[in-house]
Amino acid sequence: MKIRDGLGLALALGLGLTGCASGGGSAPATGPTGGANLLAQGERPRETENTRAAEGHLEAAEEAASADQARPLYEQAMQSGQAAVAEDPTNPLAHRLAGFAALGLEDYQAAGQHFDRAQELRPIYEIELAPVREQAYIDLYQAASPYLQSGDFTQAVGFLEGANAVYPDRPEALITLAQIHGQERNHDLAIQRIDEAIAFFQSDRMEDADLETAAAWQEQADGLPLMRAQVLADAGRYEEAAVSYRQMVEADPSNIALTQDLAAILMQMGNEAEALEVYQALLARPSLSAQDYYRIGVGFYQASDYERAADAFGESAEMSRMDRDAIEMWARSLQLDSAYAAVPPVAERWLELDPASQIAITVLAQAVNATGDAARAGEIIRRVDALPVTVNDLQMRRFEGGAEVTGSVSNLTAEQGSRVTLEFTFYGPSSERLGTARQEVPIRAPGMSEVFQVEFSSEQPVAGYGYTYTTG
Repeated sequence: MKIRDGLGLALALGLGLTGCASGGGSAPATGPTGGANLLAQGERPRETENTRAAEGHLEAAEEAASADQARPLYEQAMQSGQAAVAEDPTNPLAHRLAGFAALGLEDYQAAGQHFDRAQELRPIYEIELAPVREQAYIDLYQAASPYLQSGDFTQAVGFLEGANAVYPDRPEALITLAQIHGQERNHDLAIQRIDEAIAFFQSDRMEDADLETAAAWQEQADGLPLMRAQVLADAGRYEEAAVSYRQMVEADPSNIALTQDLAAILMQMGNEAEALEVYQALLARPSLSAQDYYRIGVGFYQASDYERAADAFGESAEMSRMDRDAIEMWARSLQLDSAYAAVPPVAERWLELDPASQIAITVLAQAVNATGDAARAGEIIRRVDALPVTVNDLQMRRFEGGAEVTGSVSNLTAEQGSRVTLEFTFYGPSSERLGTARQEVPIRAPGMSEVFQVEFSSEQPVAGYGYTYTTG
């Protein structure tokens, strides 16, 4: 991507500043904020044969009819600029010209380094260079946007790295890079970018932003500690993650989600007793949501504390009565806790929402058999024989604007090559019907499975789901 627009004006402005500069004193000049920021003159720019050659090549590149014609001129400008730097590394003009040449060549790392050195030697250059650098940053970030939207993160990272290199006085590219690397599980790179972003927000660069921009940036900064802790946990660096979560919980003790995450990390670390204490304390809190109870139930379930897991899943399923996932875990926990008499009504609710679940039928039959009703258990297990397929591994992920259900279909007795049509119905928090989504899944050979994913868009929160199915 070429960042050429505006370079001509910037070059002209830069040459004008060079021409009127005085000796290497420290006379102040008015900065770009209209007087609030006073910048020193710094080192005097020195014109040499190499700087004049670089200026000529840059001007010619700006006048070129196409990018292909401009590139060799930028290369010549870079050679002359580097020669000027080599002959006098303290000449700010040499670094400034090399920076513009690098910008024309799309070498944003080199452009940023040369511009940084030019401004370090001659602070007044910021008046000229800051707008050029920021515009390059904006152009590069916008160039990354379609790749971010399409999920082509490799391409997006290149533009974002360039943006951050050419103008490090904005945090958006850093934060987006941290998110990408975290999602792609490039843990070390994600942590590096997060730490750089945190350092940005702790620096005096925030003072240069207007109030509206600073507020928008601060909103992004608030999520960095959690992002860092999540990346550490995903990397298996549980001790470090636990430290971060403890700090966040201490700062915001009313945050149930953070406390749940801390308990989950403690469980991963093997600190089961402490984790269970945290989960038990959470259960005592008022105003827990159905999802809060569900996550607490998962914690108890992982610790094989099935009685308390069943209690938590039961609370979740009673608050959100069409939540198939919570009902399944409630039934499983009751069975594992040997509370067989309590299983059948819960398992029947499970089957109403998940009618092709061989596991649900089996759990129901085993519980009925454990209560001593072998005849009814036999009738129930024969329902498996009537299933052409079984639906397994169902799980719903909620997000703003809808939900996603994943699962798999295994062939029991259906004809290979046919299809099963799953019609999912999604429900709101009060069991109200929000809408449906249909998914067709090919049927493989007997015993083989096919995974599927179905998405549902909704302006209202999705709290539960179920399905019906047909084969053919």
